[in-house]
Amino acid sequence: GESGLGNQVAEQVKRQLPMVEDPEIRAYVNNMGQGLAELAGRDEFDYSFEVIMDDSLNAFALPGGKIFINAGAITKSHSEAELAGLLGHEISHAVLSHGFQMVTQGNLTSSLASFIPIPEVANIAAGLIVSSYSRDMERQSDILGTKLLANNRYAADGLHNLMITLEEEYGNRGVSWFASHPNPGDRVSYLKQLIDQGGFDRYAYEGVETHLKMRHKMSRLLTEYKLEQGIEADAPINGPRER
Repeated sequence: GESGLGNQVAEQVKRQLPMVEDPEIRAYVNNMGQGLAELAGRDEFDYSFEVIMDDSLNAFALPGGKIFINAGAITKSHSEAELAGLLGHEISHAVLSHGFQMVTQGNLTSSLASFIPIPEVANIAAGLIVSSYSRDMERQSDILGTKLLANNRYAADGLHNLMITLEEEYGNRGVSWFASHPNPGDRVSYLKQLIDQGGFDRYAYEGVETHLKMRHKMSRLLTEYKLEQGIEADAPINGPRER
């Protein structure tokens, strides 16, 4: 089932990629994720939230609630609410069984690469065929993720604000996490409409101060990791990735 598949691939991910082991960073992300997951309605999942030592903004969800984010998602977001928006989006993919649907409707070897944006991992089990979530699936996850924020303690516009940040920094081409997603400009528009029409509170908890502390610590850990690996401080760890 979903959980079995997610567990199997999650173990492959953790063996294949460098993971962030710092207890404070791990607790920060896990506590945030677990709080959102409690509202998601899939209590049968054993949710876990892991951080990959990679400075690009990327994230993915495996079936059964195994969520991975890159360290770059921490260093490139401006508040806890923005990072929670990203986690809420990925939790929603798991809750709505998007990845598992793709596996059961198609070929396992072509489907795993659909929701694992890291070729080195996806290729372990998935060959070289890469597709993507449908835009309907992405929109569903944006909407449910925003509702999870609104029903938690966070400002409901966390994901919306992350899209604005991305649009300002990268334009509508986005970054690797968004390569197969609707472009940030489109998402800013419909997320704003969702928040306005739903009457969601955009002035709730942002968590800027707490996040800034975690952001600085994660930046330092990334720099230390690059030095250990002989990577230049301003060079990406693994380069840009496409989904």
